[in-house]
Amino acid sequence: MRTVMIKGFSKTGKTSTVTALVAELKKRGYTVGTVKDIHFEGYHADVEGTDTYKHRQAGARRVTARGTGDTAIIADRQMTIHEILKYYKEDFVILEGDSGLKCPTVITGRTTEDIDKRWCHEAVAISGVIAGDPVTGEGKLMDEYRGLPVINGITEVEKLADIVGKNTEKMVENMEVELTIGGEDVWMVPFVKETIKNVVVGAVKALDGYEEGKEIVIKVK
Repeated sequence: MRTVMIKGFSKTGKTSTVTALVAELKKRGYTVGTVKDIHFEGYHADVEGTDTYKHRQAGARRVTARGTGDTAIIADRQMTIHEILKYYKEDFVILEGDSGLKCPTVITGRTTEDIDKRWCHEAVAISGVIAGDPVTGEGKLMDEYRGLPVINGITEVEKLADIVGKNTEKMVENMEVELTIGGEDVWMVPFVKETIKNVVVGAVKALDGYEEGKEIVIKVK
């Protein structure tokens, strides 16, 4: 599973960029999931008065609304992004809003000041209002900023998808942990891979034969 974040201030084109990217990746044959990070303190996923709301008020820690066309799981706390991603099996997961995950990131903004305030080392492209009119692409302020391409997420979505694909593939290739079960590769988010690596290295460090930098292979049957 590959993860990419689209982050920026409100009304800078995040959702438009996300939906265009979802459609483009799906067109390329990938399965795609999304996570929307909402920072509005008054937001709640459930509505007061519904049966599921009553379940939560009664003390249920997790409530599932299972309908004929969809399913919603509601927890009584803010789950970490790593906990949330455990529910995903898609090829790509696009995170809208800053969830804190370290992954390839597209920053949206209206001005260069917006971009600077949201800047991070994981940034791979810039998009949003600063990249011009969402329909015509006109009014683009620049083609590059701080060494990164400025890409219209609507009119240039193919280019954005190429950059996202390249950088997320590189992220997966650079991870040092692989897991197979029954001969099948199991995809893990970076946090889980790092956790497994730390646990394994910590367990074998004291054993004879351990050398820093050497590959460790463990097989369990």
